[in-house]
Amino acid sequence: MNNSTTLGTLSQGRNNNLNILRLVASFMVMYMHSLALSIAEQERDLMYTLSFHKALSGQVAVDIFFIISGFLIYRSYDRSRNIPKYLKARFLRIWPLLGLFILSTAYIIGPMLSKFSRDEYFATGLKDYLLNLFFASSYTRLPGVFTTHINFSVNGSIWTLRYEVICYLLVLVFFPILIRKKEAIGGLIAISAATYLFFNYGFTGDHFYMIPSGILLNLGRLSLHFEMGILYYLYREQIPMKVNLFIASIVGLVASSYFIDYEIAFAIFGTYMILFIGFHDSAISRAYDKVGDLSYGVYILSFLAQQLVIEWMAVSPDGYEYVRMDPYVNLGVSIVIVVPLAFISWHLFEKQLLKLK
Repeated sequence: MNNSTTLGTLSQGRNNNLNILRLVASFMVMYMHSLALSIAEQERDLMYTLSFHKALSGQVAVDIFFIISGFLIYRSYDRSRNIPKYLKARFLRIWPLLGLFILSTAYIIGPMLSKFSRDEYFATGLKDYLLNLFFASSYTRLPGVFTTHINFSVNGSIWTLRYEVICYLLVLVFFPILIRKKEAIGGLIAISAATYLFFNYGFTGDHFYMIPSGILLNLGRLSLHFEMGILYYLYREQIPMKVNLFIASIVGLVASSYFIDYEIAFAIFGTYMILFIGFHDSAISRAYDKVGDLSYGVYILSFLAQQLVIEWMAVSPDGYEYVRMDPYVNLGVSIVIVVPLAFISWHLFEKQLLKLK
């Protein structure tokens, strides 16, 4: 590769690894959930070992999503600077599949799977679950559904979408500042990092001025990675994309994560790694791009599929209160179910709606 190549140069092309990288991240989330849902032993997660017991595969995958999103979403608005168009595009990408999932699970799948009668199911109430339609809830259980499982949730992945939407809105808030003084992104990153560190290590209460501390912790962490993506976009013409810097970033991540918080280490070194891989081209990614962008469908549908596989195939060993199964069988069977569904979702639903942007 030419030593003079910058991120700005690489990111101009249409051929890149971003779609397949997001698909891999979606599978990382599935892998983490297979261990959590099937046997409740997340410490067996390979990433947990590689990160010196500081991060799980799904955790790293979500960081990857937000880094990529920060770069691409800020670039999208920077190119158009049209607020209605920007909001419409973001809505069409996030909400329709989420809305379809929430409504279908609440009113079709839930009553079919619940241990309660139909009348009892609806009498229990769905308000907290339906609030996920407006990103105003993190409640993901349905009455009487999966009550013999280790985890009762119908979808433990959608909690991140609230923070994704907040970051979309932050782009509109901070763009007027960053367009005049792009170095201000350093201050935003510092604020997000400080928020994350404070609520992860310093604050011990459940609420901070009536706001659940967990929300502020997640917002600090995820906005940090989103803003790192923005940082790389703003300085894309000054950031060289070199193999030796990529290798140095890997070494830096491994070494620093042993001594400091993994999220901070990943923000510093992981961002370069992800964008280096993401904005290069490969034959595999070109072939995958012809298939479609399946990552969001996999992300939204996989948790329910994994729970259904447990419902159909798991057993209750002597001495255990909840059903269990081999996590790798769960992962394999779930992938076989989810990938075709995500393919159908992309071509018949998501892709068609995106034409309305």
